[in-house]
Amino acid sequence: MYFKNNSSKKLSILYLVLKLFMVSSLIIFISCNAPRNNPLDPNNPNYSYVTLQGSALTFSPPFNGIPDVTVYWSPSNLSMSTDLNGNFKFNRILPLNGKLIFQKTGYVSDTINVTWGSSKVLNYNVNLNQIPQLDSISIYSVVINQFSPPGQTYQLILHSKISNRDNNIDSVFVENSQLNLKKALDFNVVSKEYETTLTTQDLNVSDIEQTIGLDFNIIVKDITKRQFNIGSDKVTRVIKTGVSIQYPANDTTVSSTPILQWQRYKTGYSFTYKIEIYTNNFANSQLVFSKDKISSDSTSYFVNVPLSSNNYYWVIWVVDQFQNRSRSFPATFNVP
Repeated sequence: MYFKNNSSKKLSILYLVLKLFMVSSLIIFISCNAPRNNPLDPNNPNYSYVTLQGSALTFSPPFNGIPDVTVYWSPSNLSMSTDLNGNFKFNRILPLNGKLIFQKTGYVSDTINVTWGSSKVLNYNVNLNQIPQLDSISIYSVVINQFSPPGQTYQLILHSKISNRDNNIDSVFVENSQLNLKKALDFNVVSKEYETTLTTQDLNVSDIEQTIGLDFNIIVKDITKRQFNIGSDKVTRVIKTGVSIQYPANDTTVSSTPILQWQRYKTGYSFTYKIEIYTNNFANSQLVFSKDKISSDSTSYFVNVPLSSNNYYWVIWVVDQFQNRSRSFPATFNVP
């Protein structure tokens, strides 16, 4: 009797398990084939959300991803930053047409007009142009005392070094609206600098001192014709008075290693001297000796590099801490 009751219980449990399995299978079958009515189910044909994704890349090859670019999706007032690989992704947004805006300091902002249509996922890659960077700039005045033509000539010398990772610079200018100045700079392939010499005619001034304190702006134009004001510099001083040379002068005959002498230059600012010796050949004068950063306390200099037999002239410059400078009148001498 006991054996019979135990068997019946086992059959009842087995029957219950089979019944539960059949019911579960039926539910799964029905659910797999049921309509996708959940509005949050991506497989629902009426799913109302979409995905907007893409990358911010460099303007030039190898088109690396740019991290920390702010990406703004205008219709939903959403923003995010690109990851280390330059990627972004807006999930579960409404398919509203609008603007996708990319911004990062040091780069030209870009905007894409997005139209959805029937798409559920849109992918956009944008190449951001890096704004050229002004690494260094120097502008200084130059005064040259001369006998022919008699008097002084004035110049401003400008040097600037510019970084441009995208290598898309079309041209570089120096600009000052007060002087009605806009002049192209030349690229020096040796120094890798953009430079120019500005005369009083270029500057539209009668006195070079009129340029002191004015901003001289560096303008870069890229190959897409966009222009960027990347920085500026000012003229700090004009040194109009030159050093008076004492010896040698007036075709004096000297040894091949002469001692050059001048009167002490007195002024209220820091400066150094610079000496230059040239061959005295009007048609083809050549620089044969140069020495800069001579102490302001000095009044003479020993030329320790022997000069060959020839006619020469020499000049001495006063150069302040901002590179403003004034050149003396030339003095001639002979080495037999």
